[in-house]
Amino acid sequence: MYEEHYGLEHRPFGETVSPASYVALPTRDAASRRLRYGLEHGLGPALLYGPSGSGKTLLTRRLALEMGVPTVHLTFPAMPAVDLLTLLAEGLGASVLEVPTMSAVLRRLREALSDHTSRGVRPLLIVDEAQAIHEPAAFEVLRLLLNFNTHGTPDLSLLLAGTAELLLQAPAALLDRLTARSLLAPLTETESATYIEGRLSAAGAREPLFAPDALADLHLAALGVPRRLNHLADLSLLIAYAESRPQVDPRIVAIAAREFHCDPLAA
Repeated sequence: MYEEHYGLEHRPFGETVSPASYVALPTRDAASRRLRYGLEHGLGPALLYGPSGSGKTLLTRRLALEMGVPTVHLTFPAMPAVDLLTLLAEGLGASVLEVPTMSAVLRRLREALSDHTSRGVRPLLIVDEAQAIHEPAAFEVLRLLLNFNTHGTPDLSLLLAGTAELLLQAPAALLDRLTARSLLAPLTETESATYIEGRLSAAGAREPLFAPDALADLHLAALGVPRRLNHLADLSLLIAYAESRPQVDPRIVAIAAREFHCDPLAA
């Protein structure tokens, strides 16, 4: 609605996990480098955790793109272990089984992994929202997957992503094998401003659409959480457009925060 008014090519703050929407930020880049090193050189899984809306899914997709390996991204892992393995096997190119059994699925999975390994490729499994796994057998299967190895290192890289509850739910036998563990904390005030400006620039903005003090207020209202920043920035631009304002100021951010119930002072 407001895109044409502000000369934007598309909506800058729409909900997306496309790697193209990634904005390079110090804390996010550091987390990505740490995870990548652990995945490419370690013998065990890596773990990314942080609050809901902190950008975990986007970072994992960006990381997978940078690594350039076949990737299976499980976004709903709350399923029986055999179903989880079936999705993984099919994602790696194995044929579909009409009646999957654990033994048959493991055989197909091992064949698929061996095929990738023979070509010098180590696939990546990303388990998103891993705190939703409540079946101990599913965690155990993920751990045992790392025992598939051809040249002394696991044939599969494993990245778990979820909220901090994952640290309490995952069994010690899996956590003890972690080669990288990274917390995705809320953005700093400087990062929040860089994030907002980066998303606007990617959408074609040619001049600042948020006053500096408005950016500071956005950070406070969103508590540095990217998802909240997206919603608040989007709503702020809509309000500014409705009022025919050329730029978002602190007053407009305050209105958006009240409407979105993100204002800490109003909580």
